[in-house]
Amino acid sequence: MRTISLVISLLGLGLMVFGFADVLLHGASLSLPGMAALSPSLLKAGTQIPLGLAAMSAGIVLLSLLPILRVLLALSLYVRGRQTLNVLVALVVFVELLASARMGG
Repeated sequence: MRTISLVISLLGLGLMVFGFADVLLHGASLSLPGMAALSPSLLKAGTQIPLGLAAMSAGIVLLSLLPILRVLLALSLYVRGRQTLNVLVALVVFVELLASARMGG
């Protein structure tokens, strides 16, 4: 689990750094607030978005999915170990993460 978390964290960070550098090199404005990582304008089919913005958005999304992945990995370990109480707790945490992701988005 630690290795997967490290790989995803480094990949997300790398994407965000690359995207930020690309945005700076192409003279984009750094005014706030910017677009959300999964804004509807980014997700429209056929919409041309800058590479830097796409890379930063992908890094943010990867990092935001990391807690859900960690809970799923822990849940699979608890199921294999037949640890019923831990399975129930992991399921509650997983449902809470999904609900908060749905309500926050």
